Amino acid sequence: RWPSLLKYYSHSDSVSWLEEYKARHNAGLEAQRIVASFSKRFFSEHVPCDGFSDIETLGCPSHFFEDELMCILNMEGRKGLTWKYYAKKILYFLRQQNILKNLKEYLQRPTERQSFLEGAVLIDQYCNPLSDICLKSVQAQVDDITDKVRKVLRTKNPRHPSLASKAGEVLIPEVELQRQVLDAMNCVLYEQLKYKGNELDYYNSLNSYIHQVLIRRTGIPISLSVLYLTIARQLGVKLEPVNFPSHFLLRWCQGKEGSTDIFDYTYIDAFGKGKQLTVKECEYLIGHHVTEEFYGVVTSKEVLQRMVGNLLNLGKRESTDQSYQLLRDSLDLYLAMYPDNVQHLMLQARLYFHLGIWPEKVLDILQHIQALDPSQHGAVGYLVQHTLEHIERRKEELGPEVKHRSDEKHKEVCFSIGLIMKHKR
Repeated sequence: RWPSLLKYYSHSDSVSWLEEYKARHNAGLEAQRIVASFSKRFFSEHVPCDGFSDIETLGCPSHFFEDELMCILNMEGRKGLTWKYYAKKILYFLRQQNILKNLKEYLQRPTERQSFLEGAVLIDQYCNPLSDICLKSVQAQVDDITDKVRKVLRTKNPRHPSLASKAGEVLIPEVELQRQVLDAMNCVLYEQLKYKGNELDYYNSLNSYIHQVLIRRTGIPISLSVLYLTIARQLGVKLEPVNFPSHFLLRWCQGKEGSTDIFDYTYIDAFGKGKQLTVKECEYLIGHHVTEEFYGVVTSKEVLQRMVGNLLNLGKRESTDQSYQLLRDSLDLYLAMYPDNVQHLMLQARLYFHLGIWPEKVLDILQHIQALDPSQHGAVGYLVQHTLEHIERRKEELGPEVKHRSDEKHKEVCFSIGLIMKHKR
């Protein structure tokens, strides 16, 4: 098991391996105890929102605790299915709490230190907490593409300033040299590596996850734009994100830097193989005229908001367990960025109410909505009433009546097999 834990140690640290082994062993016992207690406590209901409180006060290192949960999940075959079920729930919760903490820290940084790639990775990690996604490996894959672009540049212009090792720190001022970089990027991304916009399966959530974009080499305008912009900036070309309606674009300044004239920019469509567009061609792309404000540059927080908004819409499209999970995850992310957005708070309360889970949390959300916007009184009142009824009903739900067998040796058996079922949603 140790190789998977090596990433938590630095080569320069002096470590007492016996102490580490003991800590790992104790964390394993603690994890097994908690998983076993979950299956006893919550077998007849969804884990309530305060059900994870004993995990939040863990006395052992969280990476050891997670490692034991992974061991439970990786048990061969159909062993310990109940344990696996709860281990998965606990791991999901633990990792998401951690990622939310990282996201809040990211949003508090000054704008120039908020990398678009890191933001995209945080969204990806939150929606796929059981996958092994880390910024380091995503960045390594992007660096690999950047090196390929440098090779192509070297054949075209051996003295290009982007070929210097620290090129990303220095912006290239000459438009012609920037054009050479973009041409080399289009050659590598779209001709050599065959990246493309996913027109056949546009509404697939995998198109929004940056690690999947790199694996499948396909995505939607915003995910491909984040990749394109990151590579360009590493090669000294400053591209900026444009929140264009229904088709995310990048802009490249051809005039004076920081110009407010939209005609001083060329617009780049990363979804359309890096095609360079004029203002008029951008309008042809979506089929209608838009005002100047839509050509303006947006912040990394607004880029994340649009990415999360896309996932939110995908979650609303179907009514399957998977789409409910996507809806829950994207609402969490949206409310981490905009905690007082009444519309999304209301959607979250309705979702929990519809799924019949976390009634206490529903009441908290509704109270918050009422404080933010008293005009929502009608909708809030309706949900509060029905949620309170749900809580009352749950209190009254006594166990089914037990008919004991008369024969002494069968006293413990309450029902014949299959007689009583309680479906979980």
